[in-house]
Amino acid sequence: MEELPIQSGQAFFYVFIGCLAIAVAWLAGRASAQRPLAAFNQAVDRWRQGDLQTRVKVVNPHTPIGHLSIAFNDMATKLSLREAERESVLRVLREGEERLQIAQDVAGLGIWDWDHLTGKISWSPQMFRLTGLDPEANDANPFLIWLHLIHPDDRAQMENEVRRFSRTLEPLTAEYRIVREDGSVRWLLMRGQSLPDSDAKPVRTVIVNLDITSSKDSEVRERFLLSLSDKIRDLGRPDEILMTVAETLGRHLGVTRVGYGDVYDATMVLSTLVDWHMDDMPDVSGRYSLASFGPHFCADLKSGRTVVFDDAFSDPRAEGYHATYAALERSASISVPLVKEGQLRADLYIHSKTPRRWTQAEIELCRDVAERTWAAVERAKSDARRRLLINELNHRVKNTLATVQSIAAQSFKAGEPRIARETFEARLFALSKTHDVLTRENWEGVNLRDIAEEAMAPYRRDQAERFTIAGPALQLPPRVALPLAMALHELSTNAVKYGAFSSDGGRVLIHWDFLEREGEQLLILSWREEGGPHVSPPTHKGFGSRLIERGLSRELAGEVVLDYRPAGLLCTISLPLSVAQEAQENLDTTISFA
Repeated sequence: MEELPIQSGQAFFYVFIGCLAIAVAWLAGRASAQRPLAAFNQAVDRWRQGDLQTRVKVVNPHTPIGHLSIAFNDMATKLSLREAERESVLRVLREGEERLQIAQDVAGLGIWDWDHLTGKISWSPQMFRLTGLDPEANDANPFLIWLHLIHPDDRAQMENEVRRFSRTLEPLTAEYRIVREDGSVRWLLMRGQSLPDSDAKPVRTVIVNLDITSSKDSEVRERFLLSLSDKIRDLGRPDEILMTVAETLGRHLGVTRVGYGDVYDATMVLSTLVDWHMDDMPDVSGRYSLASFGPHFCADLKSGRTVVFDDAFSDPRAEGYHATYAALERSASISVPLVKEGQLRADLYIHSKTPRRWTQAEIELCRDVAERTWAAVERAKSDARRRLLINELNHRVKNTLATVQSIAAQSFKAGEPRIARETFEARLFALSKTHDVLTRENWEGVNLRDIAEEAMAPYRRDQAERFTIAGPALQLPPRVALPLAMALHELSTNAVKYGAFSSDGGRVLIHWDFLEREGEQLLILSWREEGGPHVSPPTHKGFGSRLIERGLSRELAGEVVLDYRPAGLLCTISLPLSVAQEAQENLDTTISFA
């Protein structure tokens, strides 16, 4: 009986251990069952968060959790495949939209989408770019915005045309202009088509706008240049060509002034040759220093760059020189320089008395006109020079033959054949020497000093001068040079026979200068003999005297005075400068344009 408590304690101990084991086993089984369920729940959470590649690890496929995990994995695999397909389709759509947008940008296409059921109009981004508007800052009705942008001359017609889309399925093609906020004008080509519903009524309209400004500008430029070429084709005088070009260009651009001027590169002084202007503008022909327009202006012209001012009074390049621009009422302007062989030769200028935004097409047109007109003027000058040379040659040949005939007739009157021959040859030699000088100058004229030097060359002595030649530089045309040369030859021949050159101490002084008499500029040339034998007036006029008087008085409207002073002959020749320079000015016309 005494062992009963011990046995009871052991039994209790075993019972406790058994219960503990059952509890541990139960807890372990529950934990083992919850681990796959927790993993499944975590996988579901990751899948919901967008991780379509997550999967549940299947430990025992035969348990309910295992079956559920296998089903989840199968479903996730199928959904991920479908999502990949969807992403692929979306990527293709995005790439297509990007290519379409690039194509629209490259082609300059702006697209409308007009839903007639709701009245909603949507614009593509390119349409906003075409109109120069910011899509973020413009949330008003696109149709009203579009109407506001249309050029006033095109607005009513285009509004009527576009409103027809809601009533008809007929397509529309139209060209119109818009005025952007910066003032620039753009040409657009519109093509539109309405789509029908089941009742064949317009339900939606798609409109495409294409920027055709460049082609329109090219078309206008070519049409203008062709018309201008027709106008100047038959004009022969450079000044007529220049005035026609100035007026035509001025009216085409709608400006207040167009002019041309020669520019002397060294001093940057412009001499206007043609100045066309509107009736209410003053004439500004004359000479102007281009430096008064500012250093930037001069530097650009000398480098051959076209100078463009939209508003000179707000342009920093003209700062400090506003008075010059104001005096000419020159707010906006284009100046096209003509640089030839590194020298600024001329300037074409276009003025507007109000600010104006010049387009690139207008600037290019002015450049084209400048180059084409320069070429036309040069051709006209060349033709005029050629005609003048031909006429001059005909005139000179006839005069030369007449002179030779007269020289021969007078020379061979002498009784001694040898003397007659020598006289004739000497006079022909003088004539040929003058022709040599003119030939060296391409028959475009010769310096008076060269004529005198050639006439006096045979009478020089070694180390001593028998004559003195002095006078300002003067270029003479052939019709003046030949009579003067023959006159100097006859005077020198007379000096050898009877005057200063017949004695060792004799000298001849040739001098010329300019004199104004009764409002007319005269060339005064004097032949003075000194140190020769005593001179007395001749009893009759010889051929030489008659040749001098006929050649200078009749042909050149000059005056010849022969003063037979005892100390030596004094011959004074007066010749109007207008006659002396007329042929040279016609031959070497300096008209050009800037």
